[in-house]
Amino acid sequence: MKPKAVLHPSGSYRFLPAISAYSAGFAASEGYEITALRLLNCPTLASGLERIDQEIERRGLPASALAGLQLRSPGSFSFEAFGKFNDEYRQLLINRGLIIDGVNPISRTNVIPIHQKPVAPSIAVAFIVHPSQGHGGSDFVIAGAAEISGDLGPENIVARGDASQEGLSLKVECVLDIMRERLHALEASDESPTTINVYTEHEILGLSEKIEIKLPTTSRNGFTTWLTKPPVEELEFEMDCSSYSKWVVI
Repeated sequence: MKPKAVLHPSGSYRFLPAISAYSAGFAASEGYEITALRLLNCPTLASGLERIDQEIERRGLPASALAGLQLRSPGSFSFEAFGKFNDEYRQLLINRGLIIDGVNPISRTNVIPIHQKPVAPSIAVAFIVHPSQGHGGSDFVIAGAAEISGDLGPENIVARGDASQEGLSLKVECVLDIMRERLHALEASDESPTTINVYTEHEILGLSEKIEIKLPTTSRNGFTTWLTKPPVEELEFEMDCSSYSKWVVI
């Protein structure tokens, strides 16, 4: 099923409902923009959310200003363990009143660093939506996606167990198609992302060309490869992309 954007009750952004743990992305409404909050030293989930709460309150914004997170995890989850983690993570959002009639509007990327792993799931970046001094309405964040075609389950992994160059190429094409589908659902174009992140531990032949064909903005803005891997066992490649107005360190 193709994602379809839903307006957040605050009116400040549209989001793409996905699963109970996260949305597939969001876009600021007219008159609003997105700021990325980079959390110094990647605090654990609970302490990181408290820091974000304080920053949102300091800015005089409602709790609903939080619209996306980028996480770092210490190790791979089985699909079953990932489900349990997602339930615990979702409860933290429920406690903050961020879940809307059972639907989670908060986008998420979650990856595992190959080196310098955190001791527990941690927050690297938070995205907040707030009124813009200008026209606004052009910022967006696409959540992280790995090479799963369909529902979250091992049977839907593209080229499962195949880390050959051919298998990795198929995985890349799957993820790029997901990125484009989400962009289009938020009425953004393939030329729109100004930040593109690639998460993998593999050297993939022709990766730059593959990305540039599907996301031509890469020829101007490039992309960043993080030496990481997706959070679930057997997954090998993940991406996210975005365009936001500013970033600050907190």
